Amino acid sequence: MDINLMPFIWVAVAIPILMVLQRWIHAHLHGISLLLLGKPERAVLMYAIILFPGVLLHELSHWFFATILGVRTGTFSLVPRMQDDGSIQLGYVEYFKGRTLGPIRESLIGGAPLIVGTAVILLIGLRVFNVNDLGVAIQSGRIDQLSLAMGTLFQTNDFLVWLYLLFAIANGMLPSRSDRKAWPAFITIMVVVGLVLYLTGFATMLADGLVRPATITFGYLGLAFSMAIGVDLLFMIILSLFENLVSRIKGVSVVYGSSEAPPGTQNVSV
Repeated sequence: MDINLMPFIWVAVAIPILMVLQRWIHAHLHGISLLLLGKPERAVLMYAIILFPGVLLHELSHWFFATILGVRTGTFSLVPRMQDDGSIQLGYVEYFKGRTLGPIRESLIGGAPLIVGTAVILLIGLRVFNVNDLGVAIQSGRIDQLSLAMGTLFQTNDFLVWLYLLFAIANGMLPSRSDRKAWPAFITIMVVVGLVLYLTGFATMLADGLVRPATITFGYLGLAFSMAIGVDLLFMIILSLFENLVSRIKGVSVVYGSSEAPPGTQNVSV
């Protein structure tokens, strides 16, 4: 397999993995909140507070992209609300969908949290945690270098604060179902444009010039998604152990359904 294809393949694989991990984390965070507080209204509030940095970045991303794309915005809310169908809305930004909006601008607004969240995760990873050093140590295969890199990582100033921010951002950056409404039309347009370029002979010239930039871009995306997956897996272990401990102490447990999330946490949107 061409090594240049690996970043593209990993990004394609990582996104569904992140969606599954996020679904589990959202469900169990709400479940733990219910165990601790008992009342659903208080549980929703606690659950929203834990993910607040990610929700804030998510909604600010929508607002920022809508503004720079010339789309008029309306109400901006970070207050969690129970919907009529039992789902939870952690926040929202209203924007006006005029006739000139189009699927491209709407897709960019909907995908803004993923773009901005990925950029912030990369900044934290590269500037705060120096993950490049860890990557070099892993590639070297030497235990002493890996131990040194891991020790340096854990000695990062305010390590737990930055780790929590990574967790909140990683679980607030994926576009919700409403954010993805215009994506089918956007993808259709891109496919049509690709076919036109291919039939006119421009596709080969563009591909030759874009291969390296695209490989580098997807390499960074893969790094950001890898960090998000690693942080999510760590917190899944912590949350699972904590939930089991609280369940044993209180003598009750949360029963999770077989759908996307447990009752009251299905289709969580931000």
